[in-house]
Amino acid sequence: MQTKCAVPLLLFAGSCATARPPSVDFLARAESIPPSQSMLIPSSQRAFAAWQLPPDDPWVRFNKWTLLSSLGDQVSAGELPDVRLLSVVQRAEQLGARLAAGGLPSDTLWIVDLRGAAAVALGNAMSHAAPHPVSLVMTFNNWPAEHEIIPAEETLAALITHRPRLPDPGVSGSRPVFLLDSWRLAYRDQDPDEDATDNRYYLTSSDFPEPAQLQERGIRRIVYLTETLGRDPESAVEEDDLHETFLRYSQSGLSIAMMGLDELDEPQPMVTISRRRFYIPRPRPTLVLSPAFYARSRGGFGGPRARPTFHGVMHRSGHGG
Repeated sequence: MQTKCAVPLLLFAGSCATARPPSVDFLARAESIPPSQSMLIPSSQRAFAAWQLPPDDPWVRFNKWTLLSSLGDQVSAGELPDVRLLSVVQRAEQLGARLAAGGLPSDTLWIVDLRGAAAVALGNAMSHAAPHPVSLVMTFNNWPAEHEIIPAEETLAALITHRPRLPDPGVSGSRPVFLLDSWRLAYRDQDPDEDATDNRYYLTSSDFPEPAQLQERGIRRIVYLTETLGRDPESAVEEDDLHETFLRYSQSGLSIAMMGLDELDEPQPMVTISRRRFYIPRPRPTLVLSPAFYARSRGGFGGPRARPTFHGVMHRSGHGG
């Protein structure tokens, strides 16, 4: 059964008049949720193994297993969205491979803030195309549900249909790439349906390395990659839940570059990035500090949790939290 969004895809307002996080334009561009396909759903343990960084990897502790934990203990037949049909996923795969083929700078942390399935596809392509190891860090921190606000099944489908090339144990110098789902703060100005499961979430500074940790690893630059920087790239800002983290990075002397996917569609994307002007975040009001947003989340942001179950081919059911 294809998962439906609780509310229509509408453009919503940003945090303030001049600051435009990428999610301000995200829903206006978002493709419809693709139809489901029948597939074998792996166990959570098997899915973990495909994405588990080596225990000595410096970035492993930032990996979140929440979404993969929604899988069962056994392999089963079920349905999930066919994310290969999404054009943004196809573009992300192509651009990720092109971006990494020539090598990723050793002094750069990548924060990929795309539709969840596209972030997974881009990271997976980078891991296979790069001539050096790449550490993919999942930040997906929600569960699927039968009547969910954001389509967690899309990201889950991408995770279990992609197998990244993992760094070997004991290898140093792996390039860190953090994968984010730009759905996570969607529909911020709308009241969810009464029977919808609010599976939105936000990230905090603890979900990312401290500035000193990055500097100790030789990281001097952050590249923040989104689907688009909006109609006015000069006024674009990071997503609201990243604001505190970006302020700390900038104040610690780390440089930040903001990019849209369109800007990487060049024969030499790394040259485009190197010529990109630095972004300096300024203090601003954000959604994370808005009481009205939490009030619209019906009793607390994130709402009830849900755990999906998969029963036979062509049937999936879920249980509300």
